[in-house]
Amino acid sequence: MSQHFKVTKNSDWIKIKRISNFAFHSCAVYLDHRLVATYYEGDSFHLQINYPVHHIVVVGHLFQYGHVIPIAEQFFVQTHSRARNFKSGDILVASDNVNESLTGYIGHSAIVVSDDQLIESPGGDPAIRKASIQQFLEKHPRHAQFRPKSAKLGKAAAQYAEEYLQEYKARVEKGEKKPVFSYTLSQSLEDPWEYIYCSKLVWLSYYKGADYKLENDYLWFSPEDLYTNLKDNKDFKKIYEHENVDFVVNT
Repeated sequence: MSQHFKVTKNSDWIKIKRISNFAFHSCAVYLDHRLVATYYEGDSFHLQINYPVHHIVVVGHLFQYGHVIPIAEQFFVQTHSRARNFKSGDILVASDNVNESLTGYIGHSAIVVSDDQLIESPGGDPAIRKASIQQFLEKHPRHAQFRPKSAKLGKAAAQYAEEYLQEYKARVEKGEKKPVFSYTLSQSLEDPWEYIYCSKLVWLSYYKGADYKLENDYLWFSPEDLYTNLKDNKDFKKIYEHENVDFVVNT
């Protein structure tokens, strides 16, 4: 069944984006069974909220042969009894992608280096960057958060990620753009300076920074490998997992 809308919820706003090819005349938004807005133009729109929301329904109105045909989709918002927090060394791994055609096949991951910052290899240039945790949560709602049971282990991995980023920036300033973002299968997982990708960065941070090796099954260490490794790992605990985290293939 085709999906027509994508809904992203933050603490104080909801973003609704039309992702189908249907040319809806208008879209109505219901929050917890109450009509709160109707939109007539644009493919995406934001709605400010200042109260908890649990159930979202988006209804697109399509004109066909002189009739209005409503097409509705509903979304359930997961609520939590306690606020989440983030610590150095936490690992975020998502099964969804900004490019939705890759969701379930590639995914994304990053390592937390402070209570509101992470280091990631997002694809393209720069190959490595520091960014807010919030932007990761907004781009990748279908994610899990894992924390090493040893705070010392997590801090060592985060420290390596910080130093790795600084060395990368120094090389770029000298005109040497290494490593390059790539999933090429011929690369060495232990070599940090030829190629890099998101889950390899996490692997390197723990392997080189904390002397902790996350096991790999095939040629590249994918976000799926990272998730599978961590979910039953005695050295890590799961802090959070979205109910729809799902990897389609074992990579």
